[in-house]
Amino acid sequence: MKKTLLFIISLLFILPSAFSSDKFMSDEIAFKGGERATYHIYFNLGPIWLHAGNVNFSVKERVDKNVPLFDLQLAGSTIKSFDRFYCIRDTFSVTVQQKGLLPLYYKEVKHEDSYFSDKRYRFDWKENDKGSKVYFDFNKRGKMSYDSLPIQRGVLDLITSCYHIRSVDMKKVKKGQMIPFRLVLDKEIYDLTVKYCGEETIKLKNKKKYKALKFTPKLVTGDIFEEEDAMSIYVSNDENHVPLYIEAKIKVGYVKVMLNDISNTKYPMSSVVSK
Repeated sequence: MKKTLLFIISLLFILPSAFSSDKFMSDEIAFKGGERATYHIYFNLGPIWLHAGNVNFSVKERVDKNVPLFDLQLAGSTIKSFDRFYCIRDTFSVTVQQKGLLPLYYKEVKHEDSYFSDKRYRFDWKENDKGSKVYFDFNKRGKMSYDSLPIQRGVLDLITSCYHIRSVDMKKVKKGQMIPFRLVLDKEIYDLTVKYCGEETIKLKNKKKYKALKFTPKLVTGDIFEEEDAMSIYVSNDENHVPLYIEAKIKVGYVKVMLNDISNTKYPMSSVVSK
């Protein structure tokens, strides 16, 4: 159960990165500084739905040495009534160059019961990607380790990948299309795929209905998932492309991750059809 909860919180960070390939991207960034969003995480155990945790996203803008930057942050935690089962207080942050949404510095601090880790990535981008690398500094339970990997543009960290999908040009994506993406995570680069499944209307626990775009990632079966298509992801069908809802069937039940509230979006949330 503990491992499953931690994994599900991470899903919100990892899986919306489907459109990391530049050929799908719009020239316009679909978010701005000051945007804030809150998500609720629910577990289904038999007939009971439990509100297990919350995830908060925030965006700040700044300029450093004449380079426009975004500071993106995500904080995930279990709620107090769930802390007795497993207590999570995790923070993820990244500084990205606004042009091309290139990640520069990534930091991940986890406090999970008695477990502590501090992970940092430094991206060193070279012209034409010749010699580009990402450098890792990991502190797990007080033990330091260091490593590096060669990278190319299109390889993203957890947080940047969440925002990258926001700027997809859906005119370039066809229903049923399988789309590859690349993610750097814990000293490895993963080559993954996700399928665009079309348009739907969904209703969330915040009592709002949304016009949404549906995607299904190809999952790895094993300890958590029995089927490779056991998850669906929905994003708002408007210019913001806000992640709205994730539902997943796992071996011990079902999980839902829902948007609770979002403010200061760059464009009106025209995907909302009723309250």
